[in-house]
Amino acid sequence: MKNLIFTFLLLSLSSITFAQRNFPSFTAQEFPEELSKELKLDESTEKKIGKLYIRLQEDVMNTIMIARKDGETDRAKIKAETDELRDKHLTKVKGILDTETYASYEKFMLMERGEKQAYLLELKLELTTDQKEKYDAINASSKQVFQQIREQHKGDREAMKEALEPVMKQHEMMLSQVLTEEQMIIYKEAREAMKKKGRRGGRGENGRRPF
Repeated sequence: MKNLIFTFLLLSLSSITFAQRNFPSFTAQEFPEELSKELKLDESTEKKIGKLYIRLQEDVMNTIMIARKDGETDRAKIKAETDELRDKHLTKVKGILDTETYASYEKFMLMERGEKQAYLLELKLELTTDQKEKYDAINASSKQVFQQIREQHKGDREAMKEALEPVMKQHEMMLSQVLTEEQMIIYKEAREAMKKKGRRGGRGENGRRPF
């Protein structure tokens, strides 16, 4: 009970500190429904993993917030601490899942945040084998163009945004020739949700949001 009270107070104080420094608020995300479906988790197992998943996010954000409060700027040190939290999380999960399911979950957890989002979106789209091949080819081609534009306009966000806009439209047009209307709705809704999260949420000490 004391630990729960301490965690609650820490989160409350951290939220106040973030507000005072104009840092965005953080809300732990629920365990992804599409991932649970992919891993074929039963209700009981999903609930157990879900609690651990939320606790990991809270622990990571606590680590980042405390570091910022103390003026910590050693990003390598903070990343090592958050990686350690993730590894402890995986150890707990390993005791719950079977070997094959755990391997898939571990692979997901070791992805960067952007990779996680892309993977979850693919699961949500429920692509056929043929669609998956074409979808990956379009994404790979567009990714190269995105990277070139980012390098060309590095440091000028407005110019970068303006240059990316027609490329994004072209990207979606190509996807619309591969995906069904229903899948395109799912895709656009997911992309918009990602944008909103990016605007609302902060970034971790390595320049990325932790989840």
